[in-house]
Amino acid sequence: MSSDSVDLVITDPPYDTLEKWREMGTTTRLKESTSSSNAWFPTVPPAYLKDCFRQCYRVLKNNSHLYVMCDEETGDNMKPVLREIGFNLRKSIIWHKVGKLKEFHCPSCGTFVCAHHTPGTPGMGYPYRSQWEMILLAEKGKRKPPEDKSVRNVLQVPWIKNKTAYPTEKPVELLETLIKQSSFEGDLVLDPFAGSGSCGEAAFKQGRNFLGFDVEQKALDYFEARKANWVFADPADAPPLATANNILAFFRD
Repeated sequence: MSSDSVDLVITDPPYDTLEKWREMGTTTRLKESTSSSNAWFPTVPPAYLKDCFRQCYRVLKNNSHLYVMCDEETGDNMKPVLREIGFNLRKSIIWHKVGKLKEFHCPSCGTFVCAHHTPGTPGMGYPYRSQWEMILLAEKGKRKPPEDKSVRNVLQVPWIKNKTAYPTEKPVELLETLIKQSSFEGDLVLDPFAGSGSCGEAAFKQGRNFLGFDVEQKALDYFEARKANWVFADPADAPPLATANNILAFFRD
């Protein structure tokens, strides 16, 4: 890819700490369903992620954003790496996974409580089950503040409950918020770990172009299936979609 050619990067990499949760046996990974990640994709080591984000920095235009979805451990490890590459880190975002658990609303959402879990207690029984996920926000250059300044750094969006969902699939609604905050119509959004293609659907709904990559054929097949549900007022308005050679893409221009 050409340098300085991308307006926004959003990605959810298969970071290696996922293996810890697989071994512990969280509910979503123990149950027999399509959404279990056990048989779907391998994780990648930190050195691979560093190389990937170095390339993201190269292809990003100046004054643009990178969003990385991760757990706390990966976030702590990636922050110094992103700074070393040249990114400026802004305040992290929290995705609060609203859903089946009872919701508690409070005016302040900026305090962290740390706890330690002893491995070996799988399934529903282990304490302090996570109901949130971290989103790192990194910046190449200095982008002006988003147009909608009312959006806070805690985003309450329902998690994917469909048992046939792609493992670790992120809600389109969540990704649409990030896209609207950090890009404009006609901009190019890149996802180097495209997975389910949620980012592509969110980009499509917000009038952006999209380019994604994934090494798993299952990801390409999943994206092919989901794009069949996209609705066009006029079929002629449908952008050409490509899902071949590990690429998921559409361009409106």
